[in-house]
Formats: sequence, C-alpha cells, structure tokens
Amino acid sequence: MFKWYTKYREEKRDYKQYKKRIDALPEDYKTAMKAIETYLWNFAKGAGMFEILKNVLEMFENAAADQLELKAVVGDDLAEFADSLLNEYPEETWMDKQRSKLRNSIK
Repeated sequence: MFKWYTKYREEKRDYKQYKKRIDALPEDYKTAMKAIETYLWNFAKGAGMFEILKNVLEMFENAAADQLELKAVVGDDLAEFADSLLNEYPEETWMDKQRSKLRNSIK
C-alpha cells in the first residue's frame, strides 16, 4: 500500500479519536473546546495546529477529571485564552508565515 495512504488513514483515525474525546467532555468544556477549535482553524491548519488542539484537549480532560470549573482553566475571556495559544505558537499560524514571506521578499 502507498505510504501516503497509510499516513492518511492514521491521521484520520487520530482525528476521529480526538473528536470522540471532545464529545466525552463535560458540556461546558465541550462547548469551549469546539469554540476554540473553530477559532484556531481560522488562523492555521495542519499537523502543528492539530497538536496544539490535542494539548488543549488533554488540559481540559485533566481539569475536568480534577473537577475544576472551566473558568479556572481559561479565565474570564475565552478569546484571550485562544489568542494566548496563538501567541505561544506563532510559527503555526498563517499570519506568521505570511509575515515571514513578506519579510523575505526584500533582500
């Protein structure tokens, strides 16, 4: 079988597991996770951003298991929380890639 096809199947399986994990979250965490996911996909796509989302999901799973309220994890402003993720991983955003491209256009 083709190597790319095997990788595609693994990525698809990983994504399905990720979605099931989201569905298993308590309702407030699930709602926040879906909102963060939608927001972050506006700025970047691909494996790097997916890894960030899986890290957020793991953080939410641990916090829910510890029975922490959502606001104890994300604070009072979900958008600010999501923006802090983008700031922490600028190399994963389309904006950063476009800035780099612009900077490198003049040498």
